[in-house]
Amino acid sequence: MVKKVINWKTAFLSLLVINILIAGIAIFLVLLPKHSKFNLSSREDDRKRVAFTIQSDKEDLNELIRYYLERETRRPLNYEVVLTDRVELRGEMTVFERDIPLTMTFIPEVQENGDVVLKQDSMSIGRLQVPVSMVLKYVGDNYPLPPWVKIIPNEQSIYVSLQELELQSDTKVEFTKFDVERDDIEFKLLVPVED
Repeated sequence: MVKKVINWKTAFLSLLVINILIAGIAIFLVLLPKHSKFNLSSREDDRKRVAFTIQSDKEDLNELIRYYLERETRRPLNYEVVLTDRVELRGEMTVFERDIPLTMTFIPEVQENGDVVLKQDSMSIGRLQVPVSMVLKYVGDNYPLPPWVKIIPNEQSIYVSLQELELQSDTKVEFTKFDVERDDIEFKLLVPVED
């Protein structure tokens, strides 16, 4: 029986390479953002759809937003989204076991596919000076959000993917106008007319 002798230098270098790979993967996973980029449309739908254009106002849309947030999260909300001359997120942030009022305002931007990006405009957290990205991360981690709402802290924005919103009869929604200052809100309901 012939025994193969392993050179200690080769074994040491192999172990060193394995340790470096494991450390590199661990560092990569730690630095990977929690909410990385996402697909704007996860699947193509080539069914024929009929578009109905709907003109709305802030008051009606506020009711619709409240309803869908409650329905999609299926639990009591500790925040509210209100349309004023901006899109406002109102809630509380717990700091040192105290609840501090949090208000963030966003400017909505309609995307080509009808989704909406909310760009952060202003923020107040009592008298605290806290980076916006940290507050958005807190919101994403602590507020129950529907799966079609994506918080992007490093871009100081929220992506509302209406393409992922599930409505009855597989109807889709696309915004065409979202000017809350002028109360000019318009969107399309795309209803499928074939299976």
